[in-house]
Formats: sequence, structure tokens, C-alpha cells
Amino acid sequence: MPRPPAVILVLLLALSGVATAPQAAYAQDEQRDAREARFTAEEIFRLAADRKFNAMYDRIHPDAHAVIPRAAAVGTFEQIYAETQAGRATVTGVAIGQWTWGVTGQTYPSAAQVKFQQPYLENGQQRILEDEMYLVRTGQAGEFRWFFGSSREQVDAAIATFGQRTTPITEGNILLDVTKDLDAFYRESFGYTEFRYESPGLVLIREGEQVGTACGATESGFWAFYCPPDKTVYLDAPFLGQLEQQADFAVAFVIAHEWAHHVQTGVGIERVQDTPEEWNELYSIELELMADCLTGAWTLDADTRGLLETDDVDEVLNFTVQYLGDPPGTDEYDPQAHGTADQRVQSFLNGYENGFLGCNQTI
Repeated sequence: MPRPPAVILVLLLALSGVATAPQAAYAQDEQRDAREARFTAEEIFRLAADRKFNAMYDRIHPDAHAVIPRAAAVGTFEQIYAETQAGRATVTGVAIGQWTWGVTGQTYPSAAQVKFQQPYLENGQQRILEDEMYLVRTGQAGEFRWFFGSSREQVDAAIATFGQRTTPITEGNILLDVTKDLDAFYRESFGYTEFRYESPGLVLIREGEQVGTACGATESGFWAFYCPPDKTVYLDAPFLGQLEQQADFAVAFVIAHEWAHHVQTGVGIERVQDTPEEWNELYSIELELMADCLTGAWTLDADTRGLLETDDVDEVLNFTVQYLGDPPGTDEYDPQAHGTADQRVQSFLNGYENGFLGCNQTI
């Protein structure tokens, strides 16, 4: 029997935010906003003190995610904290008001200005930095998220140092470039967790070739799948070759979706046929939509590093709408359900617009 709409959690990747109601339901309450902003800032400062910079990055506002690569933000903090031996910051005051982010020039009418003090070393002497950070509500839950950088020049310098923009990932060997980038992305993303990421196996099946897998024998014509028992991604070479001619970044989407299933398996998430009973059990549709969302989160990160072309995301959306939605009439809790085209598009966009935290979604 179907359970109530299920919350899909990106286990170990995303931190829990403050439990809040949808953003549209908020009345103006500056005292409440100040309390919640203080709580969020204190959590961010705790992560910084623990050197969990990847976790900090996952709490950045989507507008910042759109312009700042993970490598640039994490690399900057690693350098600063190593050089200054900075300690844990302490909130000294919170005020709610209008604020313009110097990186993009966008103005936010109800930002939280968080003033803080932070100890650090300079020439062997302990100093106290007095500064401020800004947080803005975002997303369906209306949680506060923070911003990296105060000016475009600062962000550009961080990108040049730690996240240099490169040529599009679809130029060259797509299979090799995408799989290497996915490996680096997840290994770095899991760096602040107890989980140790390991690369999946990868098998490319050519036309007419038959291969035995732990999930059964297969031959070309299947597109792509991930086999949890042998932790291997299987790719259909003829299909990917044809797809590359039509929409090259859709090839990256297909590979990244199966890679996401490997990540799910790694953290203990399982697909079940009957009603889920344990924390790590999901219906097929939940598992698949989460994989679409994780693919979107990787796409966002790749985009900030200059690896996408202007029409790549549109290629994915068009490919999803045209080929990937479940047939009309498919029950959401069918053992093989992947989601309608609209659901899959939205799940991908949740990850692309909000990063990992966008994958806390419901169906």
C-alpha cells in the first residue's frame, strides 16, 4: 500500500537545515528571522572550525552556487585557515534588512546581517577579526543560506587560483572526461563525511557484444544501467554514440545518473519492491528521482567550472521530456517507476538550481 508522500534525503551529503514552513507562508517577523539566521550562522562557523569546508559549500545560497565552483570556495577556505590558524567565530549580533551582494549586484530585501568575531594568528600573535556575513532565505523550506565573496574580483581570483575554467566537458573523449570528473566531484563532496567514496566499475558494451553481470547477462541495446551487486556502471556504446551526435551533454546526463546510483548504493540506500520499512529503503521512483537530482547537483558544479556550453542544460531537459518519462498511466509506486517526464525534469532542476540540498524533495 503506498505510503504518504515520501521525503527523499541525500544521506550524508546534505546537512539538515532549520525545520521551517514554506517561504511564502512567512509573515514579517524580524525577531524570528534573526534567531534562525543566528542558528544557521553558528552551524556554519562550527563547520568551519571543524574544517568541513565541503559541508559549508553545500549550505551556500543557490545564487552563489551558480557562480562559485566548489573547488574555488573550498580551496580558498583551506588556504585561509591553514595560513591564519583561524579559530571558531562567535556571533555578536544579527539584523534584518536590505542587502546587495557585491558579486552579482542583486538586492535582497530581507537579508540577515550576521556580525561576528573570530580569533586568528598574524605573525605569531593572536588577533581578533571583526566582520559580517549575510544570509538569505531560499527554497521551499525557506532555510537561510550564506554567500561566498563580497566582490566579483574576489570570486574571480578564487576561481583563477582553485577552480580554473576549462574547455567544455563534451569536447574530447566524453566518456573519459565525464567519468573522471564525476569521480573527483563525489570524492571531494564526501570528504567531510565518514563515508569513503570508491569508484564504481565501468563496462562499455559494444554492438553485438554480450556481457555477464551480477544482475544477469546483457547485450547492446539497453542504453545504460547500474548493477548494485557488482557496483558497476554498464554503458551501451552504440546508444551513447548515436546520442552524442544529437545531444552530446545528454550523454553526460546518462552517465551521471548511473553514477548517482553507485553513490546511493555506497551510502546504503536500497530499492525495494514492497512498502519500505527501514530508513534506507526507497521505492523505485524515489531512488530514480534522487539520482536525477544528484545529476543536477553535479551539473551545477560542472557549470560553475566552465565545463558546460550554453545549450547543455536545455539538451538534458529536452532529452528527458522526449525519452525518459514513464508511460502514461504508470503507477508512482510501480516497482520499475522512474517518474513522469515532468517529475524527472523538476528533480534534475532541483539539483541544478540548489545543489545537494535541493535533493531533499518529496513526491
